[in-house]
Amino acid sequence: MADNSSSGRRVLNLALSLVVSGGFLYLAFRNVALDELGVALGRVRADWLCVAIVVSLLIMVLRAWRWQLELRPLEHVPVGRLWVVTSVAYMAINLLPVRLGEVVRPWLLSRRSRVSISNVIGNLVVEKMMDSICIVFYLLAGLLLIESLPVWVRRGALVPAVIAGVFVSVVLLFWWKGEAFFDRWVLRLLPARFGGRVKGVLAAITDGMRILPNPGLLLAVFAVSLTLWFLPILSSYIMIRAFDLSAPFSAALVIFIFISFGTALPNLPGMIGPYQYACQLALGIYGVSDADGLAYGLVLNAVQFLTLIGQGLIALPIAGVSFSDIRQAGDRLAQQSADAR
Repeated sequence: MADNSSSGRRVLNLALSLVVSGGFLYLAFRNVALDELGVALGRVRADWLCVAIVVSLLIMVLRAWRWQLELRPLEHVPVGRLWVVTSVAYMAINLLPVRLGEVVRPWLLSRRSRVSISNVIGNLVVEKMMDSICIVFYLLAGLLLIESLPVWVRRGALVPAVIAGVFVSVVLLFWWKGEAFFDRWVLRLLPARFGGRVKGVLAAITDGMRILPNPGLLLAVFAVSLTLWFLPILSSYIMIRAFDLSAPFSAALVIFIFISFGTALPNLPGMIGPYQYACQLALGIYGVSDADGLAYGLVLNAVQFLTLIGQGLIALPIAGVSFSDIRQAGDRLAQQSADAR
């Protein structure tokens, strides 16, 4: 029964992704002639394109370094090993259905270190909290610094800000009072053996959040996170230079904001469709034509997607796993979750 439910969710997610991506691709291409698109693509400069590729490659390195800082209270793990795990995970997130790659990092790191899966889950919850804060920081920076943003963008940006605020509050409350709440209100309602197992998992997740009471380390992780999330903005501006578009650096921040809205939607690997239309809309604010905006979105998306996949393919044999292993691990964890429910 659980297998049927899981398969049904995957089919529904794929169907929604096809509809969303197809719809946005239609919007992006509807006013662009193919010959105009070809001319626009031919204008990209190879030197700036190479710089954009280097910046995209650095993103994964910073992810691995940040993760090393986050794990420091639990275990010292070499950056190279974390780069391998992170590269495989992000490749899986972008290629496998239902974001199976999300389970790869805890599963794969637990195989290559003494850190348990539950510890890593707690650690990654803190990481997601940092990501939320940084994304909202750049969203708010765009709202404050850029006067030309449409009203719907300004209003829409409040939604992720509120969601991030709620998420951060829940994480901090869970770390502070989560076990006590479970002991007082939930444990007595569960069978003794099952309740003890769940309590052990919650304790391990909380233990994985050991970085929270360490202000110095937490500040270092926040600084690296801000830098990490600045790199996609920098990459967007470098691509503006590559196409020699008449748009200021603020346009790269607007592109980041528009793409952030697109990530909330179900979409095909690489955000094909929403990504291109987001770039087209953002650059349109600065007078860039639909053809140039679409060409820009296609190339920037390809650079970021292919550098991510390329690093994953290099890391996969180093990690000693295959796509089949990743799928099986995801299915096992999903089955365990279903059995727990």
